[in-house]
Amino acid sequence: MSNYKSLYIYNFIKRIEWPMAAQQDQFIVVVMGDHDTFKALKHIAENKNDGEYHYLVEEIQDFEDIKDADLVYVDYNKRRNIDELVNWIGTKPILLVSDYRGSKLVDINLMETSDELSFVIRPKKIRKKGLKISDELIQLGKTDE
Repeated sequence: MSNYKSLYIYNFIKRIEWPMAAQQDQFIVVVMGDHDTFKALKHIAENKNDGEYHYLVEEIQDFEDIKDADLVYVDYNKRRNIDELVNWIGTKPILLVSDYRGSKLVDINLMETSDELSFVIRPKKIRKKGLKISDELIQLGKTDE
């Protein structure tokens, strides 16, 4: 499932526009608590050459280890950090993604079942951070506002 999660995350990046993206050449993805998804994202970052970004994928275990980020993925086993992350992010243009189904605090919830992966997306929450989200991405997920 880690490969699927990493592909979803990569596609979120492709369908969301960050306000300073044109000025940056590096896009920082932080993965908290999921080594397999970290490895899968790192593999994508090393093999995708879309001309827009140089992807930097970092793995952390604790909230305090984040120095900078454009997207933070928090695994279910690190869900206790979500409140701190939401406070740290505030209105900064940082997308917060998790596979913790019950959290309405994150921007996108990945939802895993025995045979598929889907997601719940909160467009208003994402737009409040100054991120521009494609209509296509909204239609692909289930909205929860």
